Amino acid sequence: MTLASTIRSIRLRRALLAAALLVLPFTLILSGCDSGGSGMDESSSVGDQITYDLTAQTDAGVSGTVTFWRAGPESSLVTLNLDGSTTLPGKSHPAHIHESDGGNIAYYLSAVNGSSPNGTTARKIGVPIDSLAAFDGYVNIHESPANLGNVVAQGDIGANAQGTDGSGLDFVANPDSRTYTLNPNTTEGSVLSNGDATTVRFEELTSSKTLVTYSLDIDGSVNQNVESNVTVAQIGHIHQGSLANAPGSISNSDSDGFSGYLGSVAPTDPDARSSRIINASFDKLTSYNGYVNIHQSIANSQYKFAQGDIGSNAENGGGSSADVTVTINNEGSSAWVVDNVEGASGVAGSGQNPTLTLKVGTRYRFDNNGGSNHPLGLQNSSGEYLLNQTDSGSGSLEGDSGINYEEDSDGVAFTYTQSLADAVKTYRCTVHSSMEGTVQTDGSGGGDDGGGYP
Repeated sequence: MTLASTIRSIRLRRALLAAALLVLPFTLILSGCDSGGSGMDESSSVGDQITYDLTAQTDAGVSGTVTFWRAGPESSLVTLNLDGSTTLPGKSHPAHIHESDGGNIAYYLSAVNGSSPNGTTARKIGVPIDSLAAFDGYVNIHESPANLGNVVAQGDIGANAQGTDGSGLDFVANPDSRTYTLNPNTTEGSVLSNGDATTVRFEELTSSKTLVTYSLDIDGSVNQNVESNVTVAQIGHIHQGSLANAPGSISNSDSDGFSGYLGSVAPTDPDARSSRIINASFDKLTSYNGYVNIHQSIANSQYKFAQGDIGSNAENGGGSSADVTVTINNEGSSAWVVDNVEGASGVAGSGQNPTLTLKVGTRYRFDNNGGSNHPLGLQNSSGEYLLNQTDSGSGSLEGDSGINYEEDSDGVAFTYTQSLADAVKTYRCTVHSSMEGTVQTDGSGGGDDGGGYP
């Protein structure tokens, strides 16, 4: 499908929708609705899972589904499931949620590796499922970064389609997470050839499913960092064995119980990350004998610009395992909001710039969905940074071994020690002064009872 035909399709859908809205009042009258209303349950809420069809737009026959999962009060997990027998080998398929009015990209999704046997990816976004279910938009699956104008699969979502409801995922009550930092590797390739300290994060979802996300350690998209029009997507795999004994085969369902193919990073993706749900428990992956490679592209997989051991091969068990994960987001440049808290109650109140109540001895992970435009910092009463997510500055306590401060493109992690508790006063965006809230210490073990997230 060409760009012009896509726009014509959008206009047709909008015209049909408008016609349907004109007919609706007469339909209600003819149906004999009583004075109590239309008969619809206006108080009904959106379910925990909604799936929409994506139909083939070319002779290649690429098709599948997009599913929205409730992941928290202010966040959703969006998964793509394309027919692996129809995706195009040798190419990665960028994917987006588009606005119907004008066709602009509203949300980037994780690109699909066309050589993967499964055709699945995932992406957490800071939007509640209720908003997505009412969104006036559609999803496009594109042929490749080099041919974005060629749409291979497409489907209406939200206000424009009748999705199929499901029961959602059976999320564990207190999910764990672990982050591994890969080693930069110099290559002779054309993309990130100086290497990149990519991070790989395992996030427990259910007793048998783990969200695996790899994030490039860059500001903005690959295109912005390479300063050219990159026409390939970066890919990642989990491999068998240790990096010292590489090369090892890509993990596979027959011998490992799961596929080690990860998603692709589209070069225009401003978050430069990709996620996929792996059908393996968190404990299995964090004890797995394996390593991860991040490659320039499918066609140039010999150029591995990031590599690192995971699971049982990683030093000290690998990465940093957080006791509590807090997901924060920005409301413009005026305030922070807390989308979700996993692992504890009473950590955050509701509303803008809520007070954070942290407990000494607890390790926290802050997933910052505000991205590089809204770096997170912790300050003392004098406005001096103790921890600072920006590359241009560092906090005075970042070298404290007890705090064990870590940061990556998705957020920060630290242990809330007594020394940090004694010094910290506020958390804030290091760019926008209005995005600031209070940090207090939980001295009673009860936390904040001001409407906090579970």
